[in-house]
Amino acid sequence: MTQEQKPKASQPAKRRSVRRCPLVASAEVTELRTGAVLSARTSELAVGGCYVDSLNPFPEGTLVALRIIRDQGVFETNARVAYCDPSFGMGLAFTEMAPDQRLVLEGWLAEIVTQLKPV
Repeated sequence: MTQEQKPKASQPAKRRSVRRCPLVASAEVTELRTGAVLSARTSELAVGGCYVDSLNPFPEGTLVALRIIRDQGVFETNARVAYCDPSFGMGLAFTEMAPDQRLVLEGWLAEIVTQLKPV
């Protein structure tokens, strides 16, 4: 295998250790340091993080508060921007999560997985 054919270790999809589930929902991402608020939407969700679609994502390493809103409620947690795709979005890694919010997240993921299973 040549150097050009080898998968790049820096590609976020290759580094994921947990399956992400599709979830399109409204999201509000607030930079903790400045209070800057970004209105966006999620496209993927997992136990340890999510992907947020945004034309102006925060830079890698930025600490944020995340709020995801969907019909079944609201999920809130703190996160760190794990990687950034300029003009496309950012991958967030959850950092601090309250136990009640973890239950919300796990409930949403269980629901999504159930919907994905063929009947």
